[in-house]
Amino acid sequence: MYKDDLFSGNPRNYLGAGKRKNKINLGIMDTVQEQPENFWAYNNGLTALVNDYEIDDDNITKVHGITIINGAQSTGAIGAVESLKEDFLVPIRFIVCSDPKIIEEIINNNNKQNEILPSDLRSNDKQQVRLRKEFEKYPQLYYSGGRRDSTRVRNKEVFDPYLVAQTLLAFHGDCVTAYNSKKLIWDEDKEYTNIFSDQLTAEHIIFVYSLGRAIDEFKINLKNKKEQRTDIEDDELNFLSKRGSKMLLISAVSTCMESLLGKKILDSWRLVFKDNKNFDKLVEEWKAILDVLMPWHSTLESAIVSGLKSKEATQNAAKQLRATLTSFSSMYAQQLKPFSDSINTDM
Repeated sequence: MYKDDLFSGNPRNYLGAGKRKNKINLGIMDTVQEQPENFWAYNNGLTALVNDYEIDDDNITKVHGITIINGAQSTGAIGAVESLKEDFLVPIRFIVCSDPKIIEEIINNNNKQNEILPSDLRSNDKQQVRLRKEFEKYPQLYYSGGRRDSTRVRNKEVFDPYLVAQTLLAFHGDCVTAYNSKKLIWDEDKEYTNIFSDQLTAEHIIFVYSLGRAIDEFKINLKNKKEQRTDIEDDELNFLSKRGSKMLLISAVSTCMESLLGKKILDSWRLVFKDNKNFDKLVEEWKAILDVLMPWHSTLESAIVSGLKSKEATQNAAKQLRATLTSFSSMYAQQLKPFSDSINTDM
């Protein structure tokens, strides 16, 4: 009857429902249809400002004037269901207030709750619990496993869970999704289980994450040189400043790993450093590899001309870089030996 006027005091109207966007609203509709008797326990309910209400036998029987200030999505999702069952109940609280300033504060404070991220919903997954436990071996490092907690990170190297997932996905063959859809990795079951499986270890996360950090610092070092940069270094900085270059480079390094180590890799998920105690030292190990690879960054340019979009283009570019590196392998053998000696492929 009143359409969006029902949400006149709400910062948002109903946003609709779909498989890609507003999946929470789609879930609300599913609960209404499939488990209506449990809806009251699953849903936070609604909060409404009203002018007044009437009570009969301790029950509210009538409200006068109403605006739903929190619960527009629940209300809209419920309204989108074609038929409701009799045992369907919705929690609601009514607030009567005539002070405009307090009303404004009520509305603001009822809509300041933290956004629920896909990683929040995975934080109690068995793999995240296991990985958090494994990271306890390294007290100088902190991996939250998707659980937001700002009280335990002082003086630690913090591994951002989204960046962890991105770098792992890029290293294991899909830098396009890693760059363009970082939340998707945590949200979609298939993407999530491909990365966070039984074979993933804290040590492998450290291995790949330190590569990402090395690329960041390599870029910063180039920037800090300013007018002292050579023409080649200007080109390198220009490449690293392009959208998606970091994920592309991580993927390319992974493709080149056998050439870098000088031996066959049977399982790339088992690649780890022999000693993980000093994270800064591991970053320096990777910088030595970037010193070798970055002069040939032009072989990767074709995959990133208009942003990182084509998986085929990224794979072809990475293979081209590998072919170039392999052809000069004897020249770099001594330079690469310290890195190769620091890697354990049989963990």
